[in-house]
Amino acid sequence: MIMGKTGLTWKIASTHLWSKKRQTFLSVLGVTFGIAVYVFQSGLITGLQSFFIEKTINSTANVHIYSDVLSKKPSIVERKFGNASTMVFLSQHSSRTDDPKLKNGFQILKSIETHPEVSGASPYFSSQVIFKKSNIQVAGYLAGVDIDKEDKLFDITSTLTVGQVSGLKSVSNGVILGNTIAENLGAELNDRITVISPLGVVLEMKVIGISKSGLTKIDATRGFCDIRNAQKLMRKDGNYITDINIKLKNIDRAEQLALDFQDQYGYKAEDWKVANASTLSIFKVQNMVTYMVIVSILVVSGFGIFNILMMMIYEKMSDIAILKSIGLRSRDILSIFLAEAMVIGLIGGFVGLIAGYFLSRLVGSIPIKIEGIVSVDHLMISYSPSIYISAFVFALVSTAAAGYFPARKASKIDPVVIIRSK
Repeated sequence: MIMGKTGLTWKIASTHLWSKKRQTFLSVLGVTFGIAVYVFQSGLITGLQSFFIEKTINSTANVHIYSDVLSKKPSIVERKFGNASTMVFLSQHSSRTDDPKLKNGFQILKSIETHPEVSGASPYFSSQVIFKKSNIQVAGYLAGVDIDKEDKLFDITSTLTVGQVSGLKSVSNGVILGNTIAENLGAELNDRITVISPLGVVLEMKVIGISKSGLTKIDATRGFCDIRNAQKLMRKDGNYITDINIKLKNIDRAEQLALDFQDQYGYKAEDWKVANASTLSIFKVQNMVTYMVIVSILVVSGFGIFNILMMMIYEKMSDIAILKSIGLRSRDILSIFLAEAMVIGLIGGFVGLIAGYFLSRLVGSIPIKIEGIVSVDHLMISYSPSIYISAFVFALVSTAAAGYFPARKASKIDPVVIIRSK
């Protein structure tokens, strides 16, 4: 008997939908359009954000240790005697220093490298410089690194469009330029350029590689050299470093380990999320706006389904009265109209997934040069299964919600009142 009622429910629902082909088609089309937009927009936003995060993780430190010269550090007396029950007053005390050097930097580096959660660490000393070739000058900064450690951490080799990282060791004054710097200078592999430090030290350097990380700001401003050349440009000794870059085995531990390193070594330790907080906050706003647009489209589709089902109810008043008079209960009538809504959601959702997928493929294959936070040659679109699953569930939920109220109204119709009115 139950199976018989179920079959009858679907037969009546399909008859109603088929008898109103145009309205049914428009409802399905509305859901299809909404889901296709959902899939495309979500894939586009997620893809670009994932690409940026991947590039950021690959190109920058998970944890960055440096001396925060602008922050006020406690004096020896304050560290010794300062507590909740003691007040310390110092006359003419200044803890600020303009020297960003990490004292005992290489000892700290060795200690960090032995940490069980650290996959690698690299010393770093950068300075603002002027890159010069002929009469062309470009402002940027030169990063002095231990190229073996730096390449292990950030896979610089994979970013090189020409040249080899080993050149920084074999060529005494070698330099790797970001591709935008090289373009602005008109510099190519094996060209000679002049690097001028803020102290007026001039160093003739040979371009042994050109790097393209995909992060626009970095490619437009950064060059690499051996750390000894950076120290030479700034007239510093061989123990002078300003930063330690750290890669972790588990990036999700970055925030906690940054706090631990900061407490242990007394220098500022910043995790990658804090360093890129402004960009990540922009992504949150993008997500909010995108999903508001998508929800608005699906709400409009929902109203279309609502209106069509309401029209069907008014047109099928006599049919509903007859169905109830032959034994169908209110919940059976509710099931009929909910089934109609679910059919619209299933068909529209499924077709929308296919349309969204092919739209993403089409747009993602179009060559397009984008220069923004990241530099890409075509749109990066995500095809994560979670996007398609959430889109399909959203289609079913939205259509079910749109169909519930008309279905509930239909289920409460009194057949006696309808028959008498005839």
